[in-house]
Amino acid sequence: MILNTILEHLEQFAPPELAQDWDNVGLLIGDKSRKINSVLISLDASENAVEYAKSKGHDLILTHHPIIFHPLKSITDNVILSMIESHISLICMHTNFDAAIGGVNHALAEELNLDVDRPLGNPEAKDMGLICIAKSPIKIKELAEFVKKQLGSKYIKLWTAGSSVDREVSRIAICGGSGGNSLPLAQKYADLLITGDVAYHSFLRSNIPIIDAGHFYTEYPALQKLKEILETFGIKNEIMPIELHEWRQNIIYV
Repeated sequence: MILNTILEHLEQFAPPELAQDWDNVGLLIGDKSRKINSVLISLDASENAVEYAKSKGHDLILTHHPIIFHPLKSITDNVILSMIESHISLICMHTNFDAAIGGVNHALAEELNLDVDRPLGNPEAKDMGLICIAKSPIKIKELAEFVKKQLGSKYIKLWTAGSSVDREVSRIAICGGSGGNSLPLAQKYADLLITGDVAYHSFLRSNIPIIDAGHFYTEYPALQKLKEILETFGIKNEIMPIELHEWRQNIIYV
């Protein structure tokens, strides 16, 4: 399949107009007219991803995170050079995939068995998060344990905001990845926030409980969604095994 055709299919699902202004999405490396035989799906265009793609014969890597954020004055990065030299193309679906219906946050809600109620804020403002409803009210402690187990996290952070861990919650805000900026809206509309990468002062300012399950673990379920999109138009693809991602290999909890 031609690379540009794959790009067009992906952008029908997550239009680039949904991306934040600072973001860099779409085709980052490659010739739009090149024929693509198979796709590797990964959170990052990392050294492990490129080496795995080469070993398996994938000629396109589809990632969530961009490897190029700012204009380049030179190309010296070893990962970028390796992709160019190996004729491996790169497409990124980042904040447009966060905001898309069925994207990162819908994948997270599905993984956590939550019913989606509505966007966290105003969809026209490209808000990333969702307000979800638990199947039945659940104790904060039990929800934290479920999130940890379901996402395969080694550990999570639970900010109680002074609440008892036995308090039940039902309206749950979620934002996959780094979702500290969603806290003001979460405090307005939800009983609790599930996200990742929450800063120290954000914890301190929060008057609702927060489950910080980590950037990696709250986004990894979305790779299955990318796989499903690719399969709708018949392109061979594979998700890079979770244990091969650098985050899983190199983070040690001591």
